[in-house]
Amino acid sequence: MLKRNILFAYLLVAASSLVFSQSVLTVDEAIKIGLEKNYTVLIVKNEQEIAKLQNNFGNAGMSPTVSVNANLNLANINSYQEFSTGIIQERNGAQSNNTGASVNVGWVIFDGLKMFAVKKRLGLNEQLTAIELKQQMENTVYEIVSAYYSVVKTNELIKAAKQNLSIYEERKKLAKLKYEIGSDSKVDVLLSQSNENKAKSAIVQLELQLLNAKTKLNVLLNKPVDNDFKTTDSIIVNYNPNIDELKKEVSKSNSSILMSKQSESIISQSIKEARSANLPFVQLNGAYNFTRSQSQAGFVFLNRQAGLNAGVTAGWLLFNGTKNSKLVKERNIIFLNQRYMTEQTQLQVDAQVYNSYKTYELNKTIVDLEKQNLIDSKEVLNVSIERYKVGKANLLETIETQKNLEDAQVRYIEALYAIKLAETDLLRVNGSLVK
Repeated sequence: MLKRNILFAYLLVAASSLVFSQSVLTVDEAIKIGLEKNYTVLIVKNEQEIAKLQNNFGNAGMSPTVSVNANLNLANINSYQEFSTGIIQERNGAQSNNTGASVNVGWVIFDGLKMFAVKKRLGLNEQLTAIELKQQMENTVYEIVSAYYSVVKTNELIKAAKQNLSIYEERKKLAKLKYEIGSDSKVDVLLSQSNENKAKSAIVQLELQLLNAKTKLNVLLNKPVDNDFKTTDSIIVNYNPNIDELKKEVSKSNSSILMSKQSESIISQSIKEARSANLPFVQLNGAYNFTRSQSQAGFVFLNRQAGLNAGVTAGWLLFNGTKNSKLVKERNIIFLNQRYMTEQTQLQVDAQVYNSYKTYELNKTIVDLEKQNLIDSKEVLNVSIERYKVGKANLLETIETQKNLEDAQVRYIEALYAIKLAETDLLRVNGSLVK
């Protein structure tokens, strides 16, 4: 019986551990879920699918067109006819019917190379949507990482606040004890109580921030807003960027630059499309026709025809009021503006890379400084509390040292969060956030 109880307890603990482990959401899992379910990503994926469907030979005008037509006409008429021979023919309720069917084929075999320019443009547009999808995924990952570590940061702030609350509670006990034995005044007790209440209020405010942070992450992951989860309890940064390598790679991998260059190529094809109107076009035509007419009135009671026909249509627009030449000039200007935009984007991205790199490096320094400040503040507080216990320090000195510790805790946690965002932003700018 004892062994059975021990086994049951072991299984219960194991099951509890499993449930706990399943409830922990890692940042990688959050990113995976977000890329699969985030609505904005799904919308851009659908836009890419539309571009794929549009990229075909039919839309480019390279395929022949085939159509089938048919008709049927029925009539019931009263007919009266007088002929030059003197014959009179009169029929009442004469019925007639006409039927016809045709299969028509048309194929433009030359249109000034417009069809090739259109097909190239459709392919480039499909590639552009792929870059747009990558950019949206990068932005979504950045938002998820930011929201996820906001939850981690707030959890750490709550943990630190609760540790500080325990110190306030301990200090209040000391103040009460000193008041009871007459070594301190009631002011110290009231001040300790006030600080304790303030710490409790700060925890409540942090819990509200945590709720908001979790809600924001749930929205990004397309989960119910009240979905609860646990996160990891640390912010890890292990990125070692090199500014020279970043400058070399950014023009090849940054989504904004690639999209602008792709737009240049698309506009270049639209110029070729406009120029194609200056050249002749040639179209092959073919058809199979069938007609049948039958009438009870008139000399021809039945007429039936069937057969094939084929031909070539050619044309050349020689003048349309300089409309097309102006269209070509207009698109050349649009192309020039797009090139300016590419160069401007390159400058902006270079500036962003430089600023993000410097921000990252400065935050590394800040993290190291604040980590040491945190260690020193803890030591100072411990010494101050011990001095307060033996009466060598007053309450105000202890309050000040604890305030220094709280500030150091907040600054250190905020610095870790800031460097994580700087790291993620650098990866996004460099096009390395989503592979």
